[in-house]
Amino acid sequence: GTGGAAAGTLTFMVGGSDADFERVKPVLAGMGKNIVHCGATGMGQVAKVCNNLVLGISMAAVSEAMSLGVALGIDPKVLAGIVNTSTGRCWSSDTYNPYPGVIATAPSSRGYSGGFGTDLMLKDLGLANDAAKQARQPV
Repeated sequence: GTGGAAAGTLTFMVGGSDADFERVKPVLAGMGKNIVHCGATGMGQVAKVCNNLVLGISMAAVSEAMSLGVALGIDPKVLAGIVNTSTGRCWSSDTYNPYPGVIATAPSSRGYSGGFGTDLMLKDLGLANDAAKQARQPV
């Protein structure tokens, strides 16, 4: 998002010709550290849709696991620490944990202010579902 752009840490997934990619790469480098040529026109969007599908699923999984763990009595910071040093580790848990109080800088610890809204995630998951239907690939 805008914070990543300001910090220069975004990942750009770019589709197009080699020449076009090389032409735009210096512009994108001001906002991102990972600039990936994904292939022909449209392949950047394919990569983004697939990446956002992973994010949506992992965010839902972390939300459910954290809620279950807390309901069963474990301290949320203890559970997050275990997840973040075990096989469940993912960006959704170690950077953006959706459970309040686990990560002070995460939207969940600020009344969910300034976060990636569920309406945008629903849109992204819809795009992934539409792409899967077009490709006749069950998801």
